[in-house]
Amino acid sequence: MQANAFSIGQVRAFWNGVAAEYDRINASLNWSHTERFETMKRFLPDRRSLTMVNIWSRTGNAIPAIRSRCPDAVIENFEASDQMIAIAKKRYPQEKFSLTDLHDLPCDTSSMDVAVSLETLEHVPDPLHFLLECSRILKPGGRLILSTPPAWAEWPLRLYERFFENHGEGPHRFRTISEMLRTLRRCDFDIVDHRGTVLLPVGPRWLKKAAEYLQEHFLRHVLTNRFTIRHFFVAEKKAGRDPVWAKIEEEIIRPGLSMHSGTEIGLSKGTLTLSDPDGAALPAPTGKGPIPQICYDASPEVRPSYPAMNRAVFGKSEPKSLLLGEYRRIAIAHSTDEAIRRNAASGGVLTAALMHLLEEKKIRGAVVLTMDQKHPWRAVPMIARTKEEILASAQSKYAVSPVNTILDRLEQEEGPLAYVGLPHQVFAIRRLQQLKHPSVAAIRFVFGPFFGNELSGSSIDSFLRKFGAKKSDLVSLSYRAGEWPGSMEAKLKDGRAFRMPKFHANYLIPFHITQNSLLSHDLTNEFTDLSGGDAWAPVYEERGKGFSLLITRTEGGDALIAEMERAGKLWIKDISEEEACAMQSHGLDLKKRGTFLRLERRRKNDLRIPDYGLRLVSVSFPRRIFESLLGIVFSVCAHPVSRAIADRTPHWIIGPLFQRFRILWKTATKDVKKSSKPALAVSQEGN
Repeated sequence: MQANAFSIGQVRAFWNGVAAEYDRINASLNWSHTERFETMKRFLPDRRSLTMVNIWSRTGNAIPAIRSRCPDAVIENFEASDQMIAIAKKRYPQEKFSLTDLHDLPCDTSSMDVAVSLETLEHVPDPLHFLLECSRILKPGGRLILSTPPAWAEWPLRLYERFFENHGEGPHRFRTISEMLRTLRRCDFDIVDHRGTVLLPVGPRWLKKAAEYLQEHFLRHVLTNRFTIRHFFVAEKKAGRDPVWAKIEEEIIRPGLSMHSGTEIGLSKGTLTLSDPDGAALPAPTGKGPIPQICYDASPEVRPSYPAMNRAVFGKSEPKSLLLGEYRRIAIAHSTDEAIRRNAASGGVLTAALMHLLEEKKIRGAVVLTMDQKHPWRAVPMIARTKEEILASAQSKYAVSPVNTILDRLEQEEGPLAYVGLPHQVFAIRRLQQLKHPSVAAIRFVFGPFFGNELSGSSIDSFLRKFGAKKSDLVSLSYRAGEWPGSMEAKLKDGRAFRMPKFHANYLIPFHITQNSLLSHDLTNEFTDLSGGDAWAPVYEERGKGFSLLITRTEGGDALIAEMERAGKLWIKDISEEEACAMQSHGLDLKKRGTFLRLERRRKNDLRIPDYGLRLVSVSFPRRIFESLLGIVFSVCAHPVSRAIADRTPHWIIGPLFQRFRILWKTATKDVKKSSKPALAVSQEGN
């Protein structure tokens, strides 16, 4: 179930505005309004001792009906409008009321017998999360009593609002009955009863009640159950899934939003593991105990608001550049140590910075990726404590590599440490720093490479097949071996070695790019102390040596680079933001324009999307056509038949062919992509 485009602030503002007139207007509706409370009473358990949560009955309207059925129940009343709470407290001073954001419910897990939610779900910003929260707080066998209008009721509502006095509905979205039933089951509920009510919402009370009697006793069994404007769903909580895992699985994994950061696993205390590391690379429960809530809360896929994170890291919602992020200095740079520069993916700046910090004893080690000795096709996180280990960790690793699985080890580290990660991994680190979590207490410096794309583990199999090899034959694998721009190189146990130039090996991208690569908009790693990537400009590319585009973002990162410059460890040439954007125009277009077009398409297809708190202001029609074509290319290439054809095409054909196609593609689309810089703005929800 897709999250809604409105925020709790918008919902609250609307209902605060109608609070004073709400009860007067609904009194004119008489039975159409009160029917929900009468129907609810039928499904309340007939027990004296109950713990209940009543989620938003506006001015406490449901309380008399609940008390008439369950006089001794302990009731928590959660309201979304502070103005309505004030009215409810005066009317029912003996009851307990709390303000809610309709997102996280302030109740212990498995603490409630009943949850009542009448005409609320349609106003919830994230209804899937809300239903998962209802499931979490209910005891096994606990009952959810929920009413909401069906999707088709939107048109009757508009007619009603046009011709009758009403308070309006404000921000809302009605869901289809099928979607409601499907989502409730996914949230670990068994459906006990589903019925439509209010067949005739307007007219004399006697006529409406007569219509309801016919609906209840006759018509709903044969014809009209789905043609009423209110639907009740009564469901019981099943015993089973861990509630934290339910949220991770339903909100992140099932919709295909996992960023493969490893954060959930690293914080799980052994309750989660990395399943299928060479394939899907997703977390999975181990069954060793309850999964800590922090596994969900710290996930970079959960509320990934860039304005909110920018405010936390840099003290302001909007960065200096919505394309490059906050920055203090932008420069072209490379290490003056030729061994470092030659061994790096670009200019070796990040490697040189780690080496400098270690030499100056400003860190005890650095969290980096290195190739696994037992499985040399996998990149695994480690704490590099020597220059040799840092040098061995240099170069990009393009396959999925969940760095943050190492978080459990970091809790025992004395520090200080440096940390190197991709944007989504860095986002999780910054969130944990906000929460003052012990796993990141030792981290002093946060670095990161630019993030263009990430490849699934199947890309390595494809590459090796070109040369008649398998993973089990490998001794080592490098993605950027040799002089810049480097080559993808494999060394085998039988002594053979083979390589493909980087621009030839890039054929793997359309066939094996991961979903998270296409849904991530952060090219330049915006929440690091400093970040770097290739300086894509002819003046540097033609030299055949690596140059880095370097961005410092914090006072600490800026001071570190200045210190290295004074020590003669870096060659640096400052450039402008415009020059940097020109160098990264292809990547910025893919990320800062293309990502939001892809998210727009997912939203239209009713799929969940990450809310980055940013929006695309404008985009040309030709660029939309280009994005549609690009989407078709990725879809076709990801098909098993396409992959099989690519695997069986000799490397000396597919490599040069792909490079030629890439040049032609870039030339043909140059005007479309560079017609203007991507225009982004901070959305209202992001503030």
